[in-house]
Amino acid sequence: MKYQSMQKGDLCLVTGITGYVASWIGKYLIEEGFQVRGTVRSLKNVDRNNKMKELLPGVELVEANLQIEEGWDNVTEGCKWIFHVASPQAVKSETDLVGSATKGTKYVMNAAFKTGTVQKIVITSSEAAMVFGHPASKIKFSEDDWTNINGIADYYRSKTLAEELAWDLVRDTTINPNGVELSSINPGIILGPSFLPWMRFSGENIKNIAEGKLPMLPDMVLHFVDVRDCARMHIAIMDNPNTSGNRHLSFSGRGSFLDIATVISDNYSDLGFAPSLKVAPKFFMWPMKFFIKDVATIYPLLGKNTLYTSKYPNVYQYQYTKISDIVQSAMDSLIENKLINPRPSKVK
Repeated sequence: MKYQSMQKGDLCLVTGITGYVASWIGKYLIEEGFQVRGTVRSLKNVDRNNKMKELLPGVELVEANLQIEEGWDNVTEGCKWIFHVASPQAVKSETDLVGSATKGTKYVMNAAFKTGTVQKIVITSSEAAMVFGHPASKIKFSEDDWTNINGIADYYRSKTLAEELAWDLVRDTTINPNGVELSSINPGIILGPSFLPWMRFSGENIKNIAEGKLPMLPDMVLHFVDVRDCARMHIAIMDNPNTSGNRHLSFSGRGSFLDIATVISDNYSDLGFAPSLKVAPKFFMWPMKFFIKDVATIYPLLGKNTLYTSKYPNVYQYQYTKISDIVQSAMDSLIENKLINPRPSKVK
């Protein structure tokens, strides 16, 4: 298949379009003149789907389930570009993280290979598929690194196994005879405003810090990216043939949980938000790693000055890079959508 660049009017599929990143991708694609088809778990959720149609004029919503193979052939039919963003989040409501992530990837990609129209797939992976399960001595990471899944939490395993599967599938010429191309994007911590008026995993993290639900903050370097940059970078990667066959880290700066808490404390204390500014010493976390797999997963990175270096730094020029601006936009979005409630101090 001869590769062509994206053209206005092309049909793009965005899986999981009600999600945090995917909804921004849908918004930008529509604004740039593309047709957008987005998957939702159920068309019976009328109120939510009507809100999506209101916010994304012209979007076509279709029902599809990452756990069920049936229906994906129809979902991908006629599409030229596929943004496979849908993946289970690290929340209690998700009971089969690995199964959903790997099955969904397999079903979407196999259906795409059959169409004869799809030219390229961009899969949303994560730093979770790169930087975990390594010896504590390793502090520098790039797109060449893969997470070691032995003994780590299910979310990190799910992202790693799903991305590995995607690369195996696209390289198998018996099931991908037309040579559909693939790129992956591996974001760090995604922050920033929600395009949709409901809570997602990243919003929950900001909310928990703002409300002081974390009495002590992990001593961990974060490589963060604004959700709007992350969404635009998906499109930049899709439209650049030189990105095909590559993984792409997505981050615009470095910071910490303390930086996030400090921004909230400095700018929202008048609304009653008093996040903890205490950092947990690594030794404090040590006993927890034997009982909590998430702690065991991040433990080797605690107290380390980790550094990400992208092999492809010129793929995208970031617009939102200051952590203070990104955190404030996230807080403002939560407040505007009434997902977090200001608690002004009582006047004495």
